[in-house]
Amino acid sequence: MQPYIHQFASFLRAHLNSISVGLIATLLMLYGACINNYFKRITKSIPFIGRFALFVVLCSVGYAFASSQMVRLLRMVLRELSDLPLIGVVAGCFVLLAFLAKSGKDI
Repeated sequence: MQPYIHQFASFLRAHLNSISVGLIATLLMLYGACINNYFKRITKSIPFIGRFALFVVLCSVGYAFASSQMVRLLRMVLRELSDLPLIGVVAGCFVLLAFLAKSGKDI
């Protein structure tokens, strides 16, 4: 059984960048509306043009920077795991995100 576990973990290691992007993108998709609503609430007192400009900056720069840094950090963490924990963490994260999407009525 160990060779199969090692082979599957090697496959996951070869695709850690895609796995990290998928996890972070799904997380941002699930909670992006909450972040936007919070941002809208804290910028309510700013005039419309300023609020619009800040929202554009949040979406174009903020989300891009946050996602790139979170992907890099997640990839570093996953790279350090041994075979069986890597498989468990990747599978567990995708299952957890699916559960969060289901409970949030996203699916």
